[in-house]
Amino acid sequence: MKDQNQVDMRRNTGGKARVLSVGIDVLLAIRNTGVATASEVQQQVMQSVNIRSVQRYLNSMVQADLLYTGRSKLGEAKRYYLTGKAKQLFGVNA
Repeated sequence: MKDQNQVDMRRNTGGKARVLSVGIDVLLAIRNTGVATASEVQQQVMQSVNIRSVQRYLNSMVQADLLYTGRSKLGEAKRYYLTGKAKQLFGVNA
């Protein structure tokens, strides 16, 4: 039987790498569309994740200054845009 600490360490490391991979995919999806809603991100990148989790993930990217949101009208889905910081990662101008 494998040592539980080794199993936990692999699980945690894989989880962090997975979060990074998903984050890059989210940024690429938004870069390619220019703007995206949580449901669009869910359809393109995070199909197996419920919409509320996608929204939390996107909000954490807003807090990390990789995305920003514009004002949305009442009942309209929040739209996410790349920040200058995120655009620098992809060499996007303006």
